[in-house]
Amino acid sequence: MSKYTKTARGICDLLLFVALNASNFALYKLVRPFKRGFFCGDESLGYPLRENTIGAALLISLVLGIPTSVIVVVELFKQLPGQNNGAGGGCDKRKGCRLLHRFGQLYKQAGYYLFGFAMVTFATLLSKNCIGRLRPHFYAACQPMLADGTSCADVQNQGRYIDSYTCTNANVTDFIFQQLNQSFPSGHASMMMYAMLYLAIYLQAALSTRISKLLKHLLQFLFVMLAWYASLTRITDFWHHWSDVLSGVVLGAIFAFLTTIYVADLFAFKRWNRGSSGAYCTIKKSQVSPKNSAAKATTGAVAAAAAPPALPAYTFGTLPYVAHPAQAAHYAQTYHNYGYVP
Repeated sequence: MSKYTKTARGICDLLLFVALNASNFALYKLVRPFKRGFFCGDESLGYPLRENTIGAALLISLVLGIPTSVIVVVELFKQLPGQNNGAGGGCDKRKGCRLLHRFGQLYKQAGYYLFGFAMVTFATLLSKNCIGRLRPHFYAACQPMLADGTSCADVQNQGRYIDSYTCTNANVTDFIFQQLNQSFPSGHASMMMYAMLYLAIYLQAALSTRISKLLKHLLQFLFVMLAWYASLTRITDFWHHWSDVLSGVVLGAIFAFLTTIYVADLFAFKRWNRGSSGAYCTIKKSQVSPKNSAAKATTGAVAAAAAPPALPAYTFGTLPYVAHPAQAAHYAQTYHNYGYVP
């Protein structure tokens, strides 16, 4: 691919990303959610109004700050293919740190994550606007007055379905009024689960540590538990029904898997390595023992020269940087994601 083709492709991808975010802005600001009615006396809508444990500002800080910070650290300090520094140093004396390559990969990986985040945001906003489910604190936040001037406290309205009403509570903000019928699915659950699960899958593909075999898995567990905790607070704060949170978790998990597998393609190296395993078998089968010792020595020397180099004993995240499937054949051994080679 030529330099101009890569530039054109990058500009096209950037325009698509901007268009997707513009669609999210339009869904949030311009599209009015479906106004759903309610039954007077519905106990699922009678919970008190509470403050958010994790507010909107904190949510955005978590889903953007944590994954991008981890991606920056991993991409800038990982060992690139061809680097064998023994102790796991970040730079090679002959090739240098290859900063331009590292920043290029950082741009790609961060872009993949943000593109998936924009997609899950669009799916969440679209679902909220189409369903229009009322929040559990609807009665406390709205204090609805019916079209005839009565309220749900009146006996004649008990069990009656109301689709025309006016909110009369003057002690809540306009933001709460706008969010009253956007309960399904939970945006906190979908965004947090997408962000943390994507980060856990990214670490599985890109990070390899020699200090401890369980260190990476502990980090993955903590990230996923952070998303699970944020999701549970939406139920205890009475901002979502349990089914809203469950749907948000499932939605975020689906987009995390789809983005890591099909957009970021984090596990391409493993597929190429399996596909090139036949080359190893061919090399071994071709080493037929000759009839005399001179032929044996010649064949051994040729085989030693043609044999692919062994994988270094310490490999820090080489997975995303194999540019072509043919490069997977350069390694003679199967890659172990913990950095150890038997």
